[in-house]
Amino acid sequence: MAEKKVRFGRFELDFDRFQLFCCGQPVRLEGLPLQLLMFLVEHQRQLVTREQIADVLWGKEVFVDVEQGINTAIRKIRMVLEDDSNQPQFLQTVVGRGYRFVAPVVLPDSDERIMFSPEELGKAVMAAAGLEPRVPDDPHNNDD
Repeated sequence: MAEKKVRFGRFELDFDRFQLFCCGQPVRLEGLPLQLLMFLVEHQRQLVTREQIADVLWGKEVFVDVEQGINTAIRKIRMVLEDDSNQPQFLQTVVGRGYRFVAPVVLPDSDERIMFSPEELGKAVMAAAGLEPRVPDDPHNNDD
């Protein structure tokens, strides 16, 4: 079975070893923030709600200050990634809802992207919604 590793920017996240690397060197990140980072990367470009985060990190039966725990974990991830919440390269805040991992992710030893770039994703969403720009004089674009 292949190891599960992904690369984004100068970072590599090794899911099997539960370790984050920067420029090939291990980065110290505590268990909950690392677990949250893995969850966000697995759901890249998708909104991950605070409720989903709470369920993944603590489960439904644990009674802790979940809001403070999430805020602390996000802050620690941003510190390690040197990410600015005002101009995020990795972790975007969706105010009042949750977070989205926005960096392009690649497989190590490959230039193949796992997900779309923002532009590619936008085009795919537009096409799926039937809003793809029409090509003049194209008989296939006559949906009327």
